[in-house]
Amino acid sequence: MIEFEEQISSILAADTSDLYERDPETFFAAHIGFCPRQLYVNKLGLSKSETYWGKYRASRLIQNYFEQQLSDRNPTLETKVSLNIDEGPVRFLGRCTLYDPTDEIVYALKVRNGWYKFSPPIDRHLDQLHIYMQGLGVERGKLVYVSKNDLSDIREWPRSDADSSVIQFDESRYEGLVTKAKRIRNQIWTHGIATTEAEIPLEKCGCYFCQEESLAFPDSVRPISDGSGEPALDTFEDGSCVAEKAVETGVDDGAGQTASTEAEARDLLDVPNSNGTRILDVDSYHIPSALRDLDIWVVWDGRSKVALAPWQADTMYPCEWAASKDVNPRRGFQKAKMIADLPLREIHRAWPFPDGEDLPEAVHPAVLLPHDPPDPPLSFVDFDDVRDPETGEVSGEVATLVDSLNGYTEVSQSGTGLHVYVRGCLPEGIGAFATALSQRGALEIYDHSRFTGGTWRHVAGTPLDKVPEATDVLAAIVSQY
Repeated sequence: MIEFEEQISSILAADTSDLYERDPETFFAAHIGFCPRQLYVNKLGLSKSETYWGKYRASRLIQNYFEQQLSDRNPTLETKVSLNIDEGPVRFLGRCTLYDPTDEIVYALKVRNGWYKFSPPIDRHLDQLHIYMQGLGVERGKLVYVSKNDLSDIREWPRSDADSSVIQFDESRYEGLVTKAKRIRNQIWTHGIATTEAEIPLEKCGCYFCQEESLAFPDSVRPISDGSGEPALDTFEDGSCVAEKAVETGVDDGAGQTASTEAEARDLLDVPNSNGTRILDVDSYHIPSALRDLDIWVVWDGRSKVALAPWQADTMYPCEWAASKDVNPRRGFQKAKMIADLPLREIHRAWPFPDGEDLPEAVHPAVLLPHDPPDPPLSFVDFDDVRDPETGEVSGEVATLVDSLNGYTEVSQSGTGLHVYVRGCLPEGIGAFATALSQRGALEIYDHSRFTGGTWRHVAGTPLDKVPEATDVLAAIVSQY
């Protein structure tokens, strides 16, 4: 005997995460016809109504039934055709209900509670149909409405007695949908993902869905920016921000000079020990503004030490960037930061990791030096096995080299290494430089074609935002070793 209540309840209670997409650039065809506010909350999964989702699931069950019945009777019909349309900064995803490749016509099957105040065509349904037509490259479409109360009560648009039996593709209408999607995308980039109703950057328009709006905000949602169009302020474990710590320590946050200079801060924070060593400790998580302005960014998972660019292949597989291939996976900082700030579950759903059973703890912005760099190039100085991860102690030799470079310095993932970023070329004829240090560890320098997985754990006493020109310093180091 079928346990109808149990089975239907299970179907209706199924996870709804496949109905939204927190990637700011991806939009579902089923959502695109909503007003801007409802498009924003629906695409991000912030719309919460058990009644709404129940009705949606019930409609989907009816749609699936008709798709199966019609495809059985019409072998040429294609059902559940997946669409993926790339429109530059935005893309549209969808699943076309019915497509007849013989007649080159798309059908959008819609389920209604009844016909009260029914005045076809419904604009949002036309918008959805236009995404289908664009994705399949056809000029003709048709809306088919079915009543939940009587499945034999079916109404088509255009009606059979209309001048035209199909809806013709309207290029201007489609372009309007692209423009609307870009607007919502830009709102998310600028303001981040809302965590309260007050943070939603779009007002209610008075439409039915705005009047019936019910919202829910997952705890895992984090803002993409601080509302200024720039990434949110970097913070410390105690909750204070970089600017607040700058006031306390006298270290500038990049916005302006403070009373104490960086050299004075170094004297206060890194006093040499009697044995000639220095303590290089971590004071913050911070990404220097001098690097944020460069289009050098990819992401990494904090453990594999390979460059990832999900915008290149829609997965978290290693990206292509060999000099022999005409590809450039690097993007601006905000794109990498946007992905890194998404909840890990959303990242994996949008851009699957190779092994979904072994997800990393997080995704981080990372730097990929180009094969053909500008002049002067960004250079990466890598100190390996030079730091005690427990005490932060480094040799006097390492401390002297870090001081001479005078650029932003971070602690490596292991805690035993240091990364210093400067501008400048290696001497002519040297593609990369590597040497053992006199006291402990090794040193490598790269000015092109190198990936580095940054931790952005800034070393106290080194410049917070400075990435100086250091060609002469690099040449001196090469000559010394």
